[in-house]
Amino acid sequence: MAGRAVHGAAASVAAPARGFSAGSRDLAGRLSAAGDAASGTPLIGDDLAGVLGSSAASASSLARAADAQVRSALELATLLGVLTALVPIALVTAVRLLQRVRWARAARRARGLSASPAGERVLALRALQRRAPEQLLAVHPDPAAAWQAQDPAAVRALADLELRALGVERPTAARR
Repeated sequence: MAGRAVHGAAASVAAPARGFSAGSRDLAGRLSAAGDAASGTPLIGDDLAGVLGSSAASASSLARAADAQVRSALELATLLGVLTALVPIALVTAVRLLQRVRWARAARRARGLSASPAGERVLALRALQRRAPEQLLAVHPDPAAAWQAQDPAAVRALADLELRALGVERPTAARR
């Protein structure tokens, strides 16, 4: 949407050049017609026709230059419109990709931790630090004491709570 607006605004710069091109073409046509009409005039006809013909050629040259300016303005408008659209898209994509890579690393580490009893205790400790009290109390009435006492069921439930919060499933080999 912003890209289209920028394109439209930049393309409007071409409007004066379009008008100049049309006027130059009209002038070239009129000068050429006047030269054709003057060519039959005795004594000065050929000289006048030559001057009018060269003036018509100059006007045509101006029209071509204005057409080139219109093309350049429209190409610039297209480039600016595309860049206006692509820059935010690229930024959002890069940020999202970075978040996804970070999540993948965290998930891989968490899966690795869940494969050993010591790693499971680390995940349980993370849960104690990061999860809401309601979630912790749903796992065990005294989750901190159960973790400290190394209660295997409570430690496993706390580790599973942390894994779920990360959006990670416990590896099948580690399931009991």
